[in-house]
Amino acid sequence: MKKIVLFSATLISVAGANAQTHLDTTKIHQLEDVVVKGVRAQENAPFAMADFKKSDLQNFSKSGKELPFLFANTPGILAWSENGLGIGTTYMRIRGAAGSRINVTLDGVSLNSPEDQTVFWVNMNSYGSLLGSAQILRGIGSSTNGDGAFGGTISLATATPNFEPSAEVTGSFGSYNTYHAGVNFSTGLLWNHLIFDGAYHETATDGYLHGTSGRSGSYYGGLTYIGHNFQIKYKNIGNFEKTGQAWNGVTAGNDDYSMNSYMGIKTYEDMYNLGLGKFNSLYESFTPDWEGGYTISRYKLEDGTFWDKATDNFYQNHNILSVTWNSSTHWSHSAALHYTYGHGYYKEFRSNNKFEKFGMYATSKDDNSFVKKSDFIRRKGMTQHTYGIVYNANYKDKNWDIVGGVNLQQFRANHFGYIDYIKNKSNLNIQKPYSDNKYYNSDAHKYDYSVFAKANYHINSMWDIFADLQYRHIDYKTNGLNDKFYKVNSNTYKNQELNIDKKYDFFNPKAGISFHQNGHKAYFSIAYAGREPERNNFTDNGSYPAPKPEHMLDFELGYQFSGNNWNAGANLYYMNYDNQFVQTGAKSDIGENLTTNIKKSYRIGIELSADWSPVKWFTIAGNAALSQNKIKDFDEVVETYDENWVEQPSTTIHYDNSTLSFSPSTILNGFLNFHYQGISAVWHTNFVSRQYMDNSENKDRSLPSYSQTNINLKYTHHMNKHIMGMKEVVFGIDLNNIFNRHYAASGWAYSAIVGKDYPADNRYYQLGYVPMAGFNMMGNITLRF
Repeated sequence: MKKIVLFSATLISVAGANAQTHLDTTKIHQLEDVVVKGVRAQENAPFAMADFKKSDLQNFSKSGKELPFLFANTPGILAWSENGLGIGTTYMRIRGAAGSRINVTLDGVSLNSPEDQTVFWVNMNSYGSLLGSAQILRGIGSSTNGDGAFGGTISLATATPNFEPSAEVTGSFGSYNTYHAGVNFSTGLLWNHLIFDGAYHETATDGYLHGTSGRSGSYYGGLTYIGHNFQIKYKNIGNFEKTGQAWNGVTAGNDDYSMNSYMGIKTYEDMYNLGLGKFNSLYESFTPDWEGGYTISRYKLEDGTFWDKATDNFYQNHNILSVTWNSSTHWSHSAALHYTYGHGYYKEFRSNNKFEKFGMYATSKDDNSFVKKSDFIRRKGMTQHTYGIVYNANYKDKNWDIVGGVNLQQFRANHFGYIDYIKNKSNLNIQKPYSDNKYYNSDAHKYDYSVFAKANYHINSMWDIFADLQYRHIDYKTNGLNDKFYKVNSNTYKNQELNIDKKYDFFNPKAGISFHQNGHKAYFSIAYAGREPERNNFTDNGSYPAPKPEHMLDFELGYQFSGNNWNAGANLYYMNYDNQFVQTGAKSDIGENLTTNIKKSYRIGIELSADWSPVKWFTIAGNAALSQNKIKDFDEVVETYDENWVEQPSTTIHYDNSTLSFSPSTILNGFLNFHYQGISAVWHTNFVSRQYMDNSENKDRSLPSYSQTNINLKYTHHMNKHIMGMKEVVFGIDLNNIFNRHYAASGWAYSAIVGKDYPADNRYYQLGYVPMAGFNMMGNITLRF
């Protein structure tokens, strides 16, 4: 860190002697806007949206939390993290739609993993410090690059380089030994054409749940050349993380032999009160004494040492070379070449697992007896390459604002898995269908090509009409051996073979109209879109039918008013799905939420927002998302066993009016904002209603509603006399969950029909709760030069 600060100071001192400020910065900002215009809503577009300024993003980055926790301040968004602190492995939903249904771009380049179709926010730690703006479109929104948006679109734009020499150093420390540290710098404008800027940030924590300690960070280097009517940029953004995992959450069940059923546990609050609030089965084991007590112990290896923790380890590096230019008064263009390299793996201890899970058959060397189970350490990973080109052209005059674009992206990946440890391996005879410790290996490629044109026509000072057409072609192939095994005979197994070759074509039209005058804005839009299945829909489909592409018809109707000291808005939506992918409530054995098609379903709701400033230094604000999220036509496939747990044919149960999983009907946010001179204080309370963890709308398999409150305090001191070039000092503190609520923000559910004891309406089940930490805090100091 010290070397980085000294290097920054050297560059800034050089720049101070060379900077010239007569360059037209307005024109530069216009060129910057061209880069993201292809994926963002145009002015007065008829969509529900939320915008974030540079100051919002960079202030939030000091907290160490991942960006979904900032986005959750807006209507209909829910965020949570595995370690309970908002750091590391983090997830979000928009209108009940999970991460793989949310399109995310950075400077117009898709960030969604092409196969999983989601964004892993743990790989984007401190991105807020690099950004100049962000925009969220709820629903389908306008055309964008990458995967289809079925819950929302998030457009991120890196900050415009600072034309004056500058630097910022920040440090934060808080509960659970959490720290965040970072530095940003810009040389300012050199020789009236060139700017070099960069940043390095990292966050580490012990985590709230046991075994969730981790460290992650990001680095950025940018070189910008500014010409008369053009600019050329190269950006390199890298990320790393080693994060303790808790994808099983805190587990409970209702059977006679589950780890805690005899204690009468039904909610996360029950588990917390019994001292199990931080229990992590990926890190430790639970042993009941059947007299109301229990023992928790770390997993131990054969040599007597303890297993450290389950970790996710990943590194990725983004490279974007872009050029933006104005060819005439009305025409502007942008083009970008991009390449992303990623490599990483999970490493996990599997206690008392069956040999057959890994395609093995084992006998004892001593007496040749059959050995069914042992302890394993497995390592599952992938290497990926994503590359492509993005081109946009924009025509704008008094009445027309037209944007057209092409996105050509290719993706290649290799998936692999190794068995790194087997307890007592030297005393066993082991048969397996592979010759070394590599127990599966498969390759994949995906071509994603799209073209779009969208136009906004300004009829007069009050009315605009909007139209948007996109065509998208997908070619996905994966082949090789997967990590599942089938029994050939009594002691022989073979890998599941992958041979998936799918092509999809989607036509995605949108249209709308908007009215705006004297602070009033009203709009209506209709949009239709389709999207392809993700990898897990093919490889982890279980007993459900083969996956189909999903489609949605989205209606949005909104009204907003901006007064002198108050604002208010309402947005009505109806999202009608055909073959929607929804979470079944189950997880894969590495914590991925499993989904299946539901033929007919819908989401309908209203999103409200308002703020009022009775005096200039105080604001009251709030938003609400009220919805119904229903299944019209769904056949649930339930695993079925007899009273001796011998598997029977699956049972199919039909639903035509149950609630979609993980789709709360109410999400509320309330804010009190005090801001006077350099002092600011923000009170934030949010509420989330009950969430069902599968699609049966069974209260036993649900998350109770919860509410919690945070306070943010900040003081900014401007230096009248610069000390060592220092212009500003900022002190801040975040007080999170100040009333120490004990709640779970997400979870999972597995259920089965077992004999007469657990019939269809009162099943055997296992639950996993993903809790958030009680009261915690984080202090910060930032120096700006």
